[in-house]
Amino acid sequence: MIINPTKKALPIFNRLTKVTDPAAAKNFAQANPFFSWHANYYTVQRKKVVVLANDLTYATVVLYDINAKNKKQLDQYIVAGIRAAFTLVGIADKQIDAYLDMAGKVELNAGFDRRVTGVITKLISMAELYGLTDPQQVIQTELMADLMQIPFLHTKYNFTEPAVTAAFKDNLVIVDSAKFAITNAYQVKKTWSSYHYWDKYENDQVLLADGDRYEKVMAAVQANNQLLLTEFKNYLSNAKGLSRKVVNKHAANSEIFINEFMLYYTIKTPLKAGDEVAEYLAEWFPRKIAYSPSDIQTNATSLRKFFDFLVISGEINQATGIAAKTAIKNGVNAGIEHMRLIDNLSDFF
Repeated sequence: MIINPTKKALPIFNRLTKVTDPAAAKNFAQANPFFSWHANYYTVQRKKVVVLANDLTYATVVLYDINAKNKKQLDQYIVAGIRAAFTLVGIADKQIDAYLDMAGKVELNAGFDRRVTGVITKLISMAELYGLTDPQQVIQTELMADLMQIPFLHTKYNFTEPAVTAAFKDNLVIVDSAKFAITNAYQVKKTWSSYHYWDKYENDQVLLADGDRYEKVMAAVQANNQLLLTEFKNYLSNAKGLSRKVVNKHAANSEIFINEFMLYYTIKTPLKAGDEVAEYLAEWFPRKIAYSPSDIQTNATSLRKFFDFLVISGEINQATGIAAKTAIKNGVNAGIEHMRLIDNLSDFF
């Protein structure tokens, strides 16, 4: 059984056994969400209250006052809390025993599913509103029962109880994560035209001298880019599980790069993006758009994801994608230094 806390919550779980291969554990959790739990915490009068939610059903466990002393038994509290959560929604002890035997020992990885962590954030808000029902107990069963009455959007169910019932009926089996990864690998839907059509326009001096014609060619590339960005957003949402807000942010940051910078001096398509990204982050973006070094770092994060997408969509090869990541790192460092020098000059004058 994999426990996936947020980065903030990781120190609370540091006495749990860490998974030996984080990537493999993540794949296992994605293939077997019924055996994976995300976690976070909040505080009540300086006491840490841990909240866990099952990745598949959103079954909820609340553990009160997890501290330096008792977190040595945190794995035991988690198992007992899961048993209590399933009992609350009507699952028989024999079925729960079968689940726990199949789940195996409690192991620690890191949070990865923003949908589940978003649910936990809402659960914490409601828990703070409801309040603790028994501060003398670690496992807050009454609060758990209240929280599991809150509807959340599942694939088929809105409430935890029917979701758990269905999971025990259909998901009490371990899926081979390697086969699952192959079967469920994201399939890119390529709606955009081949970028090689526009190769002939790069550094075309005749085109550069004809403003109207340049605008038409640029508009055609931007229209094609928009189709690419639409599928990029689908990839971030469906393959990476990112929220709509985060997806839109990454797409908007990437759009500036390919629709403005890449077409600013001449016609260059995303096929050449790896050659241009260092200059973009080192000079153009800091000079024209960024307000602070954090803006550069945020934009770089989006571009790393964009280059990952270019690789899986077949627009660039893996070696080019790796080189682009190095260029991004160098560009960020240079861009931050660029902003520092500008700030120093501003102070001087």
